[in-house]
Amino acid sequence: MCTSVIDNCKPDVDLSKLTGGQGGMPTQQDVAAANAKKQQQEEARKEMLAQLLAPDAKERLSRISLVKPDKARRLEEMIIMMAKQGRLRGALDDNALKNMLEQISAGDEAAPAKAAVVYDRRRYADDSDDEIDLSDL
Repeated sequence: MCTSVIDNCKPDVDLSKLTGGQGGMPTQQDVAAANAKKQQQEEARKEMLAQLLAPDAKERLSRISLVKPDKARRLEEMIIMMAKQGRLRGALDDNALKNMLEQISAGDEAAPAKAAVVYDRRRYADDSDDEIDLSDL
C-alpha cells in the first residue's frame, strides 16, 4: 500500500552524535542537514497518516493534537507501527481510532500517578491544652 513511505520513517537524528568541526561539535552544515532530514521524515509521516486514516479519523486526530499533543503523537506512532506490521487493512475509520484512543487512555490510568506534595502544618497556637481553664474558679 504505502511501503515507500513506511521505509522512509526512520528514528529521529540525534544531533549529539553528529561530529565535525572543532571539539566534536556539529558544524552548521551538519545541523542544517539533520534539520532537513528531520523535516523530510515529518513530511513522510504526515503523508503516511493521510493515506492510513479516513477523513473523519484525520479530523479527530488533528483535534486531539491541539489539546493533548503527546497523546496524539503516541496514537500516530501506534497507527504507523500497525501499518508496518501489516495489521491495518484499508483506511482507519473514526470508530477504530476511538478504540485505539481508549487503549492509550487506559494505559495512562494504569500508570502510577506523580507523587504529590502534602503539607502537614502544625498548629501550636491553636492547641487547646495550652489554654487556661477558668471554669473552676
